[in-house]
Amino acid sequence: MIITRYICRQILQATAAIAMVLLVVVVLGRMLNYLAKASQGQLDPDLLAQVLTYRLPDFLQLILPLALLLGILLALGRLYADSEMTVLIATGMSQRRLLGIASVAALGVTVLVAVLSLQLAPRGSRKVGELLETQRNLSEFDLLVPGLFQTMSGAGRTTYAERIEGNQLQQVFMHDGVNGRVIMAESAVPIENDKGERFVVFRNGSMTQGLGSAQGYDLTRFDELGFRLPPRDLGITPDVEEMSMTTTELLADGTPSRLAELQWRLSLIVLVPLLALLAVPLSRVSPRQGRFAKLLPAIMLYMAYLGLLLLSRDAVAEAKLPTMPGMWLVHLLFLAVGFLLFTGRLPWLGGRRG
Repeated sequence: MIITRYICRQILQATAAIAMVLLVVVVLGRMLNYLAKASQGQLDPDLLAQVLTYRLPDFLQLILPLALLLGILLALGRLYADSEMTVLIATGMSQRRLLGIASVAALGVTVLVAVLSLQLAPRGSRKVGELLETQRNLSEFDLLVPGLFQTMSGAGRTTYAERIEGNQLQQVFMHDGVNGRVIMAESAVPIENDKGERFVVFRNGSMTQGLGSAQGYDLTRFDELGFRLPPRDLGITPDVEEMSMTTTELLADGTPSRLAELQWRLSLIVLVPLLALLAVPLSRVSPRQGRFAKLLPAIMLYMAYLGLLLLSRDAVAEAKLPTMPGMWLVHLLFLAVGFLLFTGRLPWLGGRRG
């Protein structure tokens, strides 16, 4: 019991540390992407924290299986490299018992991934979709920051407002690169008609067209000028509908795309114990090799496993692969690989005969 607690603690501590590092890397990468969209006026900066928070379950359900795989490798690899495992084996520790201990640690991760995959990730995806939909309904003038030149519509327009009073912009400048015009006005007001179409009305200003052309330019002064705003492109691909559906809804639907999403969620849960089965034999190293010797083969196996799951998910969704066995073929394949590794029949990949 003491040995079981000791090894489980080592595995879970390594898993938690790796998961934290991977999560920080993923969140920072996604945050930089969202900040770039916010700087272009495509996304409200106030929503960044909410979007990232709702995305966390989606990130974690993919990070935790990999973190467990690497955690088992590093924890058991250290025991092998420091010759602690040699002492444990001499006192009766077998590979089967070691797999049982690793499975105890994997059980907690499996339960957590199940909660994330079946409950929290779909709910978070639905919340992100709602937030992006509210942003899409706003015009780019609703997101202007006073005193700052902002690029809009994929660098098609550059807009500036000296100050904002209520819903009215004061001392407005806009360069429309698509139509080759510059508008300067004392004020501007975004409006919306009954059909949901967005417009902006400039008041008391001038419009210059044809700047830089060989034919010269035209200067037009106006009391009021309005034009229609095109639909906003947020630059963020929304989740497919299946990702936002509850597990009960997926079961009740029964179409290939829904069943593919259901199998994907279940596959993330099955992935955890199968990775533990792969990690235990891969963790065997000699003191001369060091604890990091098998990281590269393990990561390659994980990438192959996840890649085949993604390919089979798309094939099931497009009805190119029957829903049964569907993605379960990939799990059976890697279950066989894990069995061969555990029995020492793949010495070139890390197992050893004996």
